[in-house]
Amino acid sequence: MKSPPSGVKLVMEAICILKGVKADKIPDPTGSGKKIEDFWGPAKRLLGDIRFLQSLHEYDKDNIPPAYMAIIRKHYLTNPEFVPDKIRNASTAAEGLCKWVIAMEFYDT
Repeated sequence: MKSPPSGVKLVMEAICILKGVKADKIPDPTGSGKKIEDFWGPAKRLLGDIRFLQSLHEYDKDNIPPAYMAIIRKHYLTNPEFVPDKIRNASTAAEGLCKWVIAMEFYDT
């Protein structure tokens, strides 16, 4: 997907954060001249990995860095768009990944 639905991008950002994948710095599309963080490039690389789902299954949920979980709790779990039912409208696969992120947070508490 060149330009995925916002729900897919949102979920993949959260996955990148939990997996410690850094965002790419790209020129701001609004033309401000600044660079912004963009997770879609790294997310596509993750999704292209044949072992992506296996890596989620084998994720070390007992050692999630507190900084990663703080970002998830602050920016994603409080986001009214980060809800499996809403994400399902964009992609059923992303819905499952959204549930995985929520499960990791629940396990971490």
